[in-house]
Amino acid sequence: MSDIIFVDSYRIKVFVIEEFLEKVIASIKEATNLKYGNYDGVLWHSQPGTERCVPRKGSVTYAGEIDGQYACDSIQVQFSIPRERALLEKVVESIFSSHPWDEPVISITETIDTRKNGVI
Repeated sequence: MSDIIFVDSYRIKVFVIEEFLEKVIASIKEATNLKYGNYDGVLWHSQPGTERCVPRKGSVTYAGEIDGQYACDSIQVQFSIPRERALLEKVVESIFSSHPWDEPVISITETIDTRKNGVI
């Protein structure tokens, strides 16, 4: 019999500028310990890529000008949590509270992750 189990999870991705990376990660870790089996703090982040946008009237811009093209280096942070709606809401609120953008790009996907030895 296999010791691998399947866990219904949310996979969360968010883009953040490097100067706010550790602040956003710390905020997420206040909302959840990012437990994955026998490990805590499990997440992944990429090398910087380019994030682009045109802020429009009504936006509260951290950088850039209204109606002007804006581009900056950005890092993708990715992690998973158990599929619990209350936990998801807590994590999303933590991202919004620590992120410099008034409209951070957060992508949430329902997925299945694996674990072994019965440890979720």
